[in-house]
Amino acid sequence: MKVQPVYTRLKEEQYEWLRRYCFENRVAQAEVIREALEMFREAKEGTTMKKIEVVVIEAGLDYMDRLESWEMEVPEDEDQAVAEAMKAVESRGYTVLPNDRGGCNEYVSVSGGEDYIAITVEPE
Repeated sequence: MKVQPVYTRLKEEQYEWLRRYCFENRVAQAEVIREALEMFREAKEGTTMKKIEVVVIEAGLDYMDRLESWEMEVPEDEDQAVAEAMKAVESRGYTVLPNDRGGCNEYVSVSGGEDYIAITVEPE
């Protein structure tokens, strides 16, 4: 993730609150501002994002093999989350195997565990 600098002016009371909060909680001012901006964006756009593991599974004729996994931010809506995960997998050079061609690209809920998104890809 590339980070861009932004310079702004705060009112004195805003700056003092931010400085005090960050000191007491041992957190960087930039991190608090980034988190506040993300909360503001979510409120304005009506979308909430969450981090979830994306698992890439190679599906051959008689085997399945887990190739890699990573965490990414996706929308709360499960269908949108799967669609974005599929795009991310394709951007890594894989050929996604669509559900209508035998793939299984789904949001997986695990009881007692962490949810994840499974994306099946064609063998190289």
